[in-house]
Amino acid sequence: MNHPYPGTREDAMSAASTTRDLREQARARLRPGNFQGHTPRAGAHHTESEAIEAIGAAEGRWFNSARYGRRARVTAVAPLTSTGTVRVSFEVVDGLPFRFDPGQFVGIEAHFKGLGYRRSPYCILSAPSGEPVFDLLVRVVPQGPLSGYLASRRPGDEVAFRGPTGRSMVPPDDDRALALFATGTGVAPFVSLARHLLAGGYAEPITLWWGLRLAEDICLTDELDELAAAYPNFRYAVTLSRPTDAWAGLRGRLGGSVPPLLATLGATRYYLAGNGAMLEEMAFALSDMGVDLKYLYKEPFFNGTHQADPGVVAEIRERFVATDLFSAHANRRGTAFDLDAARSGKAGNGDPLAVSDLFDLMPAFLSHHPAQGELRPV
Repeated sequence: MNHPYPGTREDAMSAASTTRDLREQARARLRPGNFQGHTPRAGAHHTESEAIEAIGAAEGRWFNSARYGRRARVTAVAPLTSTGTVRVSFEVVDGLPFRFDPGQFVGIEAHFKGLGYRRSPYCILSAPSGEPVFDLLVRVVPQGPLSGYLASRRPGDEVAFRGPTGRSMVPPDDDRALALFATGTGVAPFVSLARHLLAGGYAEPITLWWGLRLAEDICLTDELDELAAAYPNFRYAVTLSRPTDAWAGLRGRLGGSVPPLLATLGATRYYLAGNGAMLEEMAFALSDMGVDLKYLYKEPFFNGTHQADPGVVAEIRERFVATDLFSAHANRRGTAFDLDAARSGKAGNGDPLAVSDLFDLMPAFLSHHPAQGELRPV
């Protein structure tokens, strides 16, 4: 029997065991993701890659051949922006089944002279079609050799990949609106998700909020406009953090421009993908406003270990105008405290109050009922 690892069968087994051990040690240092399954966390990928490469060249060769054995042929490469965003289309040519859900990703691998193997996950941009094809949205960055590698491919070139894997973003039911917050190429899984759900008859509102830096970064608007024209329950808006005077759209980061536009927060699922800083701070602010954590989904593409800045969270929170959910923060800002709703065990949006909610509600109750401030714990 031929082994990809040069040496005896015992050597190969030892290398495999070492690889597994180091990989698990690397994964143990990572924070869990929010989707069910293994998520495309940029930080997780790089940490795992560093651990694997530390094994040594021989073991690395064994691991490489074992993990990235699938093949896909490039069918098109389309530059989308002058700032380095490209769309790369593939056809799977290894004869194996290829099925995916929106939100899942593929891992791409390539070997670079002087650098060795480099690997990176990319969320799939295209919607499931039943065919063995997929598109990726790639932003070319100097520090990312794989992004340049993918952008420089030509039709007919083949690439090594693994997957698709990761958790599906398809909601477990169709009774809530969807609010999709994306920065940069974090929009990719949301385009896939929106196309898939709308084609399948999803009737609740789907709103995509997309944060970019420059007007030159904007792309995919033709297909987003087509979706909005075909489905009245879909809409999208772009907000720029570095707009020119001529820009007539939303201005600022997502945490600054979007909260004032959300009249209500209940009956909605929130998906956040892209910059880990945006994800953490927006998620904390939404939670502070009363959004249940089970309706918050996060997918960091970078800054995956970012710790939310309390000051930034407070600034985002103060920009929200919605008052439909119970929250100590919302009530401190002057909204009415619904004692009858609390007594009936319902929190304005029809959800039962949890014990933790009662602790959040108490400061708001006291602020609206000063006489109760003389109560003392027993």
